[in-house]
Amino acid sequence: MILYTLLEIVIPIIALSWFAILLFRILSYFKIDKLNLKAEILSQPLISIIIPARNENLNIKRCLESIKNQSYSNYEVIVIDDNSTDDTYKIAEQFCQQDDRFTIIKINHDNPGWVGKNYACHEGYKNSNGSILLFIDADTEHHPDSVVSSFSYMQQNNLDVLTTLPQLICSDFWGKLILPILISMINIVYSPLFLNSKHTPIAYLIGAFILIKKQTYDSIGGHESVKSSFVEDKSLGELIKKSGFNLRLVRSNSLVSTYSNVGYSNNLDAIQRATSTSFIELNFIIALFSIFFAFIGLVFPYFLLIFVNSFNLFYSILILLTILFMAISYLIEFTDIRHSKFYILFQPFTNFILFLNIIISVFKIYSNSKFVWRDRAYTKK
Repeated sequence: MILYTLLEIVIPIIALSWFAILLFRILSYFKIDKLNLKAEILSQPLISIIIPARNENLNIKRCLESIKNQSYSNYEVIVIDDNSTDDTYKIAEQFCQQDDRFTIIKINHDNPGWVGKNYACHEGYKNSNGSILLFIDADTEHHPDSVVSSFSYMQQNNLDVLTTLPQLICSDFWGKLILPILISMINIVYSPLFLNSKHTPIAYLIGAFILIKKQTYDSIGGHESVKSSFVEDKSLGELIKKSGFNLRLVRSNSLVSTYSNVGYSNNLDAIQRATSTSFIELNFIIALFSIFFAFIGLVFPYFLLIFVNSFNLFYSILILLTILFMAISYLIEFTDIRHSKFYILFQPFTNFILFLNIIISVFKIYSNSKFVWRDRAYTKK
């Protein structure tokens, strides 16, 4: 009886919470700008396009070809092979030999004190000549107008930094299953509306596409200032916003696409990397509360659905509405993801995967266990 009374309190709260989240997600979707194909630029300074690449033999040529075809003409490209163990360097070197705007740098060892791709980005910066820097990932593909459109938006809005939300192309079943729910949760907890507001401390960058004035980059100390950060794009974004620079995130409008990791373990690594830098790293108590609320918000509604017939009509309707609100909120993500909306049917399973990996991330942080990303292992403490 006590349990039933408690559920009668909890069920409306969960339903109202998801309804509020859904309304907020819809608002966010329409309030975030999109890049415009019909872009005009006031000037054409040299843009240095910096591409760190580690074991990207499947993606690097496609990325370089898309950059070569840019309508913006005044640019240079610096590819940094980050100690790859596959044919990334060979493929990139052959490509760079065909166009003198492209150069390649080979890093043959990991550098103590530097984490992830920070050192590769730093090396690219040191060899750049442009007054504007564009950091892109090697697993991205770019519409011919992606550079001119993004730079035009930066000029017209007097920005110091512009980062774009790319269209996600999931290459296999596990990417299609896992990554949309991760992106959905990021957009709920760290909404782009919060990032674009000067009144909130929330900030991050999308590592796939970061357009930044070199003067701004120098002022914050570049990637060297976050060299020990496991999730450098979030750390850089926070530093940029804290320093008072104008930062904005926009939707790429399919002008930038990024290809997901392949395989079950690689996609789980992506979830754990993202969740490791969320609220759970603040302290252990907050981490435990995060696990609790993740269970209540992501998993518990489906348990209630199993016993929906045990409640009276009002609470049964609230449970069904909660599932509907969750599904529609999740469906919004598929506007920027190029695969079948059929995968929304797997939401109960994907929610459980996300919840389980939040627990794993908490365990790894507070037991000083290793996170793996791009075949490298790191600890958070």
